[in-house]
Amino acid sequence: MKSLRLLTGGAAVALTTSLVGCGGAASPQAGNAAIENVVVAVGALPDSLTPAPWGGSASHVVLSGLGSQLLEYKQGASDGKSCPAPSTEVSGRLAESAKPSADGTGIVVTLRKLTSQYGNTLSAEDVRWSLDIGMKRQPVMKGTLKSSGFNVDNLVKVIDDHTIQLNTTGLTSYTEESLQNNLFYIHDSVEAKKHATAEDPTANGWLSKNLADYSGWKLEEFTPGASLTVTADSNWQGQRGSVKRVVVKAVQSTATRSQLVESGEVQVANGFEYDQYKSLEKAPGVTVLNCPSQTRDTMMINTKTGPLSDVKVRHAVSMAIDRDALVKGAYAGFGEAAGSIFPTVEGSATYKFNKEEAKKLLAEAGYANGFPMTLSYSATRPGPVAAKSAVLIQSMLKEVGITVQLQNVASSTDFSTALLEGRYQAVLYSEPIVIADPAFYSYAFYGSGAPSNTTGWSNPEFDKARAELAATPAKETDKRTTLLNKMASLVDDGAPILSLVETRGVLVAKTGLSGATPLTNGQIYFNALGR
Repeated sequence: MKSLRLLTGGAAVALTTSLVGCGGAASPQAGNAAIENVVVAVGALPDSLTPAPWGGSASHVVLSGLGSQLLEYKQGASDGKSCPAPSTEVSGRLAESAKPSADGTGIVVTLRKLTSQYGNTLSAEDVRWSLDIGMKRQPVMKGTLKSSGFNVDNLVKVIDDHTIQLNTTGLTSYTEESLQNNLFYIHDSVEAKKHATAEDPTANGWLSKNLADYSGWKLEEFTPGASLTVTADSNWQGQRGSVKRVVVKAVQSTATRSQLVESGEVQVANGFEYDQYKSLEKAPGVTVLNCPSQTRDTMMINTKTGPLSDVKVRHAVSMAIDRDALVKGAYAGFGEAAGSIFPTVEGSATYKFNKEEAKKLLAEAGYANGFPMTLSYSATRPGPVAAKSAVLIQSMLKEVGITVQLQNVASSTDFSTALLEGRYQAVLYSEPIVIADPAFYSYAFYGSGAPSNTTGWSNPEFDKARAELAATPAKETDKRTTLLNKMASLVDDGAPILSLVETRGVLVAKTGLSGATPLTNGQIYFNALGR
């Protein structure tokens, strides 16, 4: 039986500490307030401190860690040993409050009194300018705002220096929730504008290498793709834990990352091979947090050309993949075999492992002797597991006659760019839930015209059902469940994307370090460390 699912906004799911593997016999350190320096080891860092160019999960590391967004998902207290109960409720980060306007024409946001690294006070103009330049530098952001119900042609109405209204064309079930999205990053516009030029009116060139925001951190050092060091801004008025300096290092080798954790040189790390998590559970002074997640590792398929343009071929590929074997062989049991495209939905016929039926479908499509197929993947997303998954899938598809050539894309930026431009035949991917409401995540990769939908598949019936889901309040769970089941059935019939494994939010941390808890997208928030 599947468990630990989040279906609608505002629902919290209980989690017992029995799901957490605690390493070794070491006891949590007393007085973790003394922990002031933390080194974080990750698989990759982006080339920019802004969302442009987007570096996939590498960008999530930086933008989640710094956290200069208006809202955040509420998190329960973390003792460093267990996962707090996850929630899809949001609360203020830079915002003191955010609520629908009395006339229903927008979301009124009241800002906290915070200062940037340059001493400038957070203002309505910061929000207006940041969202405006964000839409210009990153088209996905504009599409996300639009799909969340915001009026992207007339987004911000300034009420006073510390109050704005974000105008909407129609509220959705996740309009407010979307404001915690990493893409909606708020900069210190006063400082940033000093570095805008005619060639770079958004100042992205400067912002990509410098911090001018309201995160509460000062930039000590940033080497694109390699390392990031930030120190706490003592003048910042927000809440933070005991940690005053954070160093984030890109360490591609999972074996090296593991050694650094066990030696104590690294206090937080993720992105390991799953069997390495098993080993680290036994390491003294190390805690492995095994938290609930809605993230799915998937296979995206270009449906526009070649054999994969035939839906029967795509169904055959799905039925040739033994998802239980993937969980056991590549994920060391950290996850569950997907039963449909979306979490909470089970029983899709095309997700049942059946080699004979797969061969039959290939023959009906005119490919009784199979065909060659290129499967791209990257260790940057979904992570190191991609290499093992790719080899296993290659072997599984060979059993039905499909000859798979594996293509490893090392650069996170190159990988994300190729994906957004649709330059792939089939690709292993991961869909972290950046906005937990299914009315959003079912749009991003599947809605007609959605910014991340590069498979070429669209379905008006799906679009209609998704729009109805977005207009249905979170409390109407039965109606939302019915709509989501219908949408999942339509996607599984079209099979543009195959969900493979529903993963866990797994993180390794120094025993006794509180706040090192995965956010909804699997990353950590630096200001929570030591809290």
